[in-house]
Amino acid sequence: MKIATTLIGLENVLAKESNGKIIIPGRVLFSKEKKLKSALIVYNYIAHFKFKDEQEIYNNIKKINLKFKGSFRVDCSRIGEHIFNSQEIRQNVGEIIYNKGNKVDLDDPENIFYADIINDYCFFGKNPVNLAKRDYRVRASKDSLNAALAFSLLKIASYDKNKILLDPFCQDGIILIEAALLGGKKLYGLSPDVKNASINSKIAKVKVNLYEKDLIWLGKLFKKNSVDLIITKPLFPSKTKSVNFIDKLTRELFNQANNILKKDGKMILLTPKLELINKYTKLYKLNIKEEVNVKYGNLNYKVVSLNKKSFK
Repeated sequence: MKIATTLIGLENVLAKESNGKIIIPGRVLFSKEKKLKSALIVYNYIAHFKFKDEQEIYNNIKKINLKFKGSFRVDCSRIGEHIFNSQEIRQNVGEIIYNKGNKVDLDDPENIFYADIINDYCFFGKNPVNLAKRDYRVRASKDSLNAALAFSLLKIASYDKNKILLDPFCQDGIILIEAALLGGKKLYGLSPDVKNASINSKIAKVKVNLYEKDLIWLGKLFKKNSVDLIITKPLFPSKTKSVNFIDKLTRELFNQANNILKKDGKMILLTPKLELINKYTKLYKLNIKEEVNVKYGNLNYKVVSLNKKSFK
């Protein structure tokens, strides 16, 4: 058996892709060997348990009968508020395994044991593999998306390769590239600077149509009622982007979506702040549906969907 990890909130996508079982948010147990595009880390499952304090973690790991050949090291991933850190877990769990007569090799071990700690759960496994890293992704910006999240957005949107897909804030092109790797051909992205997206798509050996244009240009690029799907992470107010600036962008996004989406078209938005989104859904008398809440870095994002047929 194996454990696959993903961002908290995306476990339903991962469970469906892996034919696995959700154990807790963000963690899925599965058996069928396959490369999972919605997963972050996959590792061989050994045991899992709840704990009240750090010592209880060590007590439980001491009970595990580990039989293996060759050298080892311990890695650790930790999510949640704890009075201990990942380095302490690596050192102390490593000492437990070392004291059973095993050889440590921190640089090139034959075995890697993995303590995956999320809140008051500890999953213990072996030989973690990073699936979120994509070989094509050589250029990334500060606000770029995790590829597993981009893939999951496509699944949440029920994307199929025959749809016209637009990402009007495409940044590094990750959503469009993931769609292209699913066989998509009608892929369009806008960004003030498309250099990163262009380089990434070339390395991925996929074709995406990229434009360094403003949102208002979408009316020239697309005919009225011609786009099937918009999936994007719109900009939101921050220290460098004023509320007034983002308000104008959001208004134009909704205006263009109203014009270019097909009658049965859909817009999927990933955002940590819903204030301006709610403002324009009310203005256009839209029904907004919250698909999932996603913990991404230090922010809690919402994935929301809007159907063109509800525009008025």
